Amino acid sequence: MHKTVRCALLALATLAFAGAADAAVTVTNVVGDVLAPGFTKVVDFDNAPAAGYSLSGTFSVFANSTGIAAAPPGDATKFAGLQSGQSLNLHSVTGFNKFSFYMGSPDSYNYVTVNGVTLNGSALMGLPFVASNGNQSVGRTVTYDLGGMLAHDVTFSSRGIAFEFDNIAVSGGVPEPITWALMISGFAMVGATLRRRRAVLLAG
Repeated sequence: MHKTVRCALLALATLAFAGAADAAVTVTNVVGDVLAPGFTKVVDFDNAPAAGYSLSGTFSVFANSTGIAAAPPGDATKFAGLQSGQSLNLHSVTGFNKFSFYMGSPDSYNYVTVNGVTLNGSALMGLPFVASNGNQSVGRTVTYDLGGMLAHDVTFSSRGIAFEFDNIAVSGGVPEPITWALMISGFAMVGATLRRRRAVLLAG
């Protein structure tokens, strides 16, 4: 491959990943079990995951509150109650760039990992601030905005008793407009470079 073409392809790669390097995970929460507009529920623990989604890991599911897992407030359906050392991974074939879940009794030993970012405790719930003190009256829908980045996996884990959550929902699955703009600009650069190269060859 000619040097100029290699340089153009490198420029394209740089542009395509520039947004990825600058993208940040934004976490927010609202009171109650809320399905936001544009989100689709893919896991409710009462039924099989939605088509294109799967669960893996060692995790516990409960039908009601027990001595080792408290249902999120108002949740009368099955929910995940991860015990110490347990984890649950949600995998998506098509990917997503936002996801949410309803959780209760937040604790410092609750963890969420997505796209190489791991958050726990109050940071896991974002803003507004919620104390991670195990208060069983606290129930929040937590939403992760991946800044236009695509994720195919999110992992929930616990280092204590317990991480209780339900109703995982997702949004997106295609690049944000800024990502498309970067990619189109990159392709335009490659095209211009190839046209210049061809013109030089024809002139010679």
